[in-house]
Amino acid sequence: MYILLRNTSFIILSYLIGSIPFCYIIAKLKNKDLTMLGDKNPGGWNLAFSVSKFWGFWGALFDIAKGFLPYFLIIRYTGSDFFALLAGCAAIAGHNYSPFLKFKGGKGIATLLGLLLAIHPFSVIVFGAGIVLALVLIKNMIWGVVSGITLSLIFFVYYYNSLIFLIFWLLLLLIILPKYLNYSNSFGVNFKFRKEKRLKDLFTPKSR
Repeated sequence: MYILLRNTSFIILSYLIGSIPFCYIIAKLKNKDLTMLGDKNPGGWNLAFSVSKFWGFWGALFDIAKGFLPYFLIIRYTGSDFFALLAGCAAIAGHNYSPFLKFKGGKGIATLLGLLLAIHPFSVIVFGAGIVLALVLIKNMIWGVVSGITLSLIFFVYYYNSLIFLIFWLLLLLIILPKYLNYSNSFGVNFKFRKEKRLKDLFTPKSR
């Protein structure tokens, strides 16, 4: 019972760590409100476009750390892959649905990269390859994220020989994909192949 309560506390703490809106805070220190600029997303990409690439880099680095530290510390303290993965997902959920921003937040990719880096550094390359492949072929960021997460899953299942990552894959999709949906468009439009005409359009924050 003690171990369960301890590990549950770690997951809650990971969520709270993930919920610290570093990019939003940096922008506020520069007298700008990310929730009113660009795509209104308080994350590193919007910070880079709406404030500066310099501060966007540092904001993204802090967001990466939010994903890296919970898994890195908890796997070493508890030795439990399951709870470490849950903690990592909780950190991403905190970033995406922060209580400090009325349960709004970023899109979770930088925090996810931190988590992947903690699990296995090579998975970051696999994730990146999955995104790039889908963006080039499909030109839709949603499918890029799905492809990156799915290829990471395949790598983890193969490398660690553990189906626990199927739960991890499902949680990531549930936490991250809703942040990429434009709710003013239909489901079909959101998932449309060749949604954008140019690759550049995929990386430019758009007002929602």
